[in-house]
Amino acid sequence: MGWQGRPVALAPVQHRRGEGTAVARRSRILVGTAALAALALVHRQSPGAPVGAIHTVNAWRHQTPVHSPLSPAALLQGLRAALSRNGAHRHAAAQVEALLEERYAPRAVLLTESGTAALTAALVGLQRDHEAQVVAIPAYSCYDVATAVEGAGARALLYDIDPRTLGPDLVQVEAALRRGATAVVVAHLYGCPVDLTTVKRLAVAAGAVVIEDAAQGAGATMSARPVGTHGSLGVLSFGRGKGLTGGRGGALLAFDDRGARALERVRGMLAEPRRGWTELGLISAQLLLERPALYGLPASLPFLHLGETIYREPRPLRTSATASCAIVAATWRLADREAEVRRANAERLLLELRQQPGFAVIETSPTARPGYLRLPVITSPHARRAATQAAARRLGVMPGYPQPLCDLQPFATRCLNRNDAFRGSRLLAERLCTFPTHGRLDAGDLAGLERWIREWGRSQ
Repeated sequence: MGWQGRPVALAPVQHRRGEGTAVARRSRILVGTAALAALALVHRQSPGAPVGAIHTVNAWRHQTPVHSPLSPAALLQGLRAALSRNGAHRHAAAQVEALLEERYAPRAVLLTESGTAALTAALVGLQRDHEAQVVAIPAYSCYDVATAVEGAGARALLYDIDPRTLGPDLVQVEAALRRGATAVVVAHLYGCPVDLTTVKRLAVAAGAVVIEDAAQGAGATMSARPVGTHGSLGVLSFGRGKGLTGGRGGALLAFDDRGARALERVRGMLAEPRRGWTELGLISAQLLLERPALYGLPASLPFLHLGETIYREPRPLRTSATASCAIVAATWRLADREAEVRRANAERLLLELRQQPGFAVIETSPTARPGYLRLPVITSPHARRAATQAAARRLGVMPGYPQPLCDLQPFATRCLNRNDAFRGSRLLAERLCTFPTHGRLDAGDLAGLERWIREWGRSQ
């Protein structure tokens, strides 16, 4: 399948305000939905339930595109931490910091309310004398990268992404550095590691800093080192779909003198942590509703916006909630095991994908070990259309980000080169889709995904 494609007209992305209130409202809705789903599950499992009721529930089987492992014990740890008043946050945060130091060996750690907050903090910490910083960012990435640039009051120079590798277009990175970018953000999309060697060399020559966005990199390594350890600063996320979760949360890690200075500069700017009641509500709903027999219920409710890619307004910087820290620490080892499951499931699906002309798999470095938060592939237009249909959604198949950042209207005033071509990023917006890899997939789910791949991959 060729890599070139005619750009299609893309609808403007939804721009939502009042995100803090919306998160709390979504938490209440999800908890209420979880209660209804629990009643449905009890009804399904009751000995006296009619056969028709069982078929009705089974018809709702729906896989979530991503999954972070949780347990009732972890939820209980979070609840205890939120209820405690005697140094609970210090204790929970210290547990997470110790785990991060053991795995990543950073010079300094800053826990934040989200991965977006961690990236925002990195950009704020790197600013000099309140000047408007210019940062090079990928043209195809999570919209929260744009939110972080906005939140830091910075300006952005976009660089294109190679559709074959999901890595940076190095010519465009160098051009952004020549135009004055003082930092380069490189992201490991969907858990596919990017080799930062050349980017770091270009950045050093220009006196710039490399920020490694490893928000989607749970379980991934490059050259036998975890992603997030290869730049001056590393960004981690503990959001609900990031492979390791506390409901929300993130971390900024520093690995050299310049990164450590930036981190310490911003440390005092973070607001005090919340106890984490919203996170506990979201985690409770997730623990129940992510079951394939039940996920169809929240997925069918359009006002929850599940699976949608939206731009979020910046939020004030804040330290990670107490409950979030406790849950991250309690699920750390579960997340390690989950990463191994994702790799095994991805390898099985890749065997089928490589045989079909309608799909092109992403190339990774021989020294990379992907975490496969999701399995991204480039599809034919035929298969990409199929990925938007209900049958594919029930399998957990999803399109990628619907627009490159250059087309994101709320970001227009921050973007200095939005009229450039970005052909690779536009192709990704039009052709990329992802397959689930997580541990909730059983043998029947994997067989169903293989059938879907064969059905839609035969033709280009």
